[in-house]
Amino acid sequence: MASAQDSQDFWREFIQLYRDFPALWKIKSDDDKNRVLKSEYYVKLIEKMRKIDPSATRSTVTKKLNSLRSNYQKELKKVLNSMKSGAGVDDIYVPSLWYFDDLSFLRDQEVQQPGVSSMDDVDDDKCNQ
Repeated sequence: MASAQDSQDFWREFIQLYRDFPALWKIKSDDDKNRVLKSEYYVKLIEKMRKIDPSATRSTVTKKLNSLRSNYQKELKKVLNSMKSGAGVDDIYVPSLWYFDDLSFLRDQEVQQPGVSSMDDVDDDKCNQ
């Protein structure tokens, strides 16, 4: 049976492999729309995952990647919220996710959706009167 450290080492290697394939995670990558290249990358990730899960498929890999990314995003949100709250340096949230730093390359890839304000409509109505 694999130890917890062996498991962490495996997932760190998996994350590093993922990092080496920016077409899979970099939003504005030149290769972002290259399906052939992305398929090749997924094949490599599937091969890696088959070392611990012989029945791994592309679906298995994408689910794992989504899980890793989702957990990273939740921890990042906690960090950013604690920084915005005016907490002192000693009070800033420290991520408990053991692979948080390994996924730090995703930080700039978090897409901020522009907010929609209902106040814009109110201001337009006042100007038109």
